[in-house]
Amino acid sequence: MEQQVLVSVLIPNYNRGELMVETLESIIAQTYPNWEAIVVDDGSTDKSDDVGANYAVKDSRIKYFKRDRMPNGAPTCRNLAFQKSKGEYIIFLDSDDLLAPHCLEQRVVTASTNTGYDFWVFPMLLFKSKITKARNLWNKSDERSALIRFLMLDAVWQTSGPLWIRSAVEKTGGFTEGLACWQDVDFHLNALSSGMRYFMAENLPPDVFYRQHESGSISQGEINTPPKMASRQKIFYTYADRLLPDISAEIKNGLKILGSSVVIGAIKAFNHKVANETLSFGMQKGVFDNRFRLKMRLMKLLHTSRLYRLPLFKQFTRYLIQHGKTPSSIGKITYYP
Repeated sequence: MEQQVLVSVLIPNYNRGELMVETLESIIAQTYPNWEAIVVDDGSTDKSDDVGANYAVKDSRIKYFKRDRMPNGAPTCRNLAFQKSKGEYIIFLDSDDLLAPHCLEQRVVTASTNTGYDFWVFPMLLFKSKITKARNLWNKSDERSALIRFLMLDAVWQTSGPLWIRSAVEKTGGFTEGLACWQDVDFHLNALSSGMRYFMAENLPPDVFYRQHESGSISQGEINTPPKMASRQKIFYTYADRLLPDISAEIKNGLKILGSSVVIGAIKAFNHKVANETLSFGMQKGVFDNRFRLKMRLMKLLHTSRLYRLPLFKQFTRYLIQHGKTPSSIGKITYYP
C-alpha cells in the first residue's frame, strides 16, 4: 500500500457542530493514517467553532478555518479547503456524513492498482440515525453512461463517492461558487463532459455513509426558491451550450429531462420569468419541441388559473409534471454484502 500518499478530506460546514463530531471521529478512526482533514466553516452560529477548534487540538491532522471571502455556500468552502490542502488524493465529504474505517485504505489501494484515471468511484450507503441499519445504496451503474444519468438527475454517485487525483480537481476549476443547489450535479457534469476518465469500484464494500435528514429528499425534490431556480437554470444553459454539438439522441434526451425539471419547477413556483426564459432557450437550442412547448403552456395556464386544484384537472396536471421527470434509482437499491 502507498502509505506515504497523503489523502486530503475536504469538509464544508454550516451549523452542524454536533454532527461534525461524528464525521471527524470517523476520519480519526481510519486504518490508513496518512490523511489531513480540512474543515472550512460557512459562518455557523452554533457550536461548530468550538468543535472545530477542539478537534484541531485533539489531532494535528485536522485543520479548521472560517470562510474569509464571498460568496457564501458550500462550493466556496470546498474550493477554499482544496486551496489549503496538500494531498495527492482528494475526497469531498459533507460535515454530517461518515467514512467507514476502511475507506481511505480501500481507496488508496484501489487507485494505486488501477492507474491512469482522474477519479475512482466507490459504493455509498444511506442512513438516518445508525450506520448499522444502512441497507440501501446511493445508486449503481447500468448500461447508460454516467453523463446521461447525471443529466437525467439520476446521479450515479454522490459528492463523497469519488476519490480524486489532485490534478483532476485542478482541471475542473473546482466547484461553481454561488450556486444555491445542484452543486454536485454541476461539478460532476463538468468533469464528465470534459472527458475525464473514472474507474467504478462498486464491487467493493461500501466505504462512506450518506446521512438522510427527515426534512429533505435525496432525489428529485422540489427546489423552488428564486436563487435555487436561477442556479438550476444556469446549469441547464451551461451544459446545453457545451454538449449540443453532440446531437446524439441520448444527449438531447438527457438535456430535455434536465431542462424540463427547470421549466416545470418554475411553473409550479409561479416563477414565470424563469419558466419562459428556459422554455425559449430550450426551443432555440432544439432541446424542446413544439409539442413540449404546448404542454408547458397548458400547465402554466392550469397553475395560473388554479384549475390544477380541481379534481377534473388533477390527473392531467400530474401527467404534465411527470413528463419532465425520469425514474431515479437513488436510494432504492438494496445492498447485499
